[in-house]
Amino acid sequence: MSTRLAIGIDFGGTSVKPGVVRGKEIIARAHPIPTRTHQSADSLLAAVFRDIAVLREQHPEIRALGAGLPGLIDGVNGRVRELSNVPGWLDVPLAALLRERTGLPSIIENDANAMAYAEWKFGAGRDRANVVCLTLGTGVGGGLILDGKLFRGSQLGAGEIGQMILEPRGVPGHYGNFGALEKYVGNREIIERATKLYAAADLTLATDEITPLSLEKAAMNGDRIAVKLWEEIGFEIGVMLSNIAWLLNPDRFVIGGGVAKAGPLVFEPIKRTIRERTAPVYHEHLEVVPADLGNDAGIIGSAALALDAAAKL
Repeated sequence: MSTRLAIGIDFGGTSVKPGVVRGKEIIARAHPIPTRTHQSADSLLAAVFRDIAVLREQHPEIRALGAGLPGLIDGVNGRVRELSNVPGWLDVPLAALLRERTGLPSIIENDANAMAYAEWKFGAGRDRANVVCLTLGTGVGGGLILDGKLFRGSQLGAGEIGQMILEPRGVPGHYGNFGALEKYVGNREIIERATKLYAAADLTLATDEITPLSLEKAAMNGDRIAVKLWEEIGFEIGVMLSNIAWLLNPDRFVIGGGVAKAGPLVFEPIKRTIRERTAPVYHEHLEVVPADLGNDAGIIGSAALALDAAAKL
């Protein structure tokens, strides 16, 4: 296990979470910074730099800094093209700002890529050369490890599994994209689907009573509506992963995020659908597993990418 330390920062939709990382262990954490209290990139960055200073004072041996962010992230040139869910972040040279303010080798990366890198290096994707990671939450993100390397694509946008089309004439989405997967299996969409299913059965529940967690518990207690919903969600994810299996022939699918916590309720229909829709050579040795690192994957992956980049300087 490496003894080198780095700061990893997970820029989430609701909070920014910095931590000090050694290998796969987060040895110190700053208090999460709520994004809603900062109306500009400058204001949010000022709070981030204050936390970085505190962490470095506690651990002066820190050698690198990495940040994982949702949205259109140019990790090669270190620029945030567009940050999801946080206004005011357009074409921000974040890696350069981090280097200038801290003096540390600094990188930025798409958050799903950071999660994928962490799971491949330390978690559920380790010891495999070709791993596809899927994270299921408010949106649906993805990251690709191909031939043992993080694959970003020619314009650094590879891995957007949530934007892959499940139904060509389906639900309208971003970028003029109809029927994108995340418009069916994102958290908000799951709640909307459940609300309609219960209403059709003459059962009215308050919206705040319906969450992915409550639906998981309901299904485990034998609620037929919840069981049916998870079966449909697993089928839809399985269809998409079948397409990816045909295209990339990976060793392993690693699935994380809140929806993945439904366990066999969603994993069994995913696996069954892949078996039913691919040739044996594609599924006989293919594993579909839950992520290991949970909500810490973004921090761990960002730090690991930063240390790897610093080692090449």
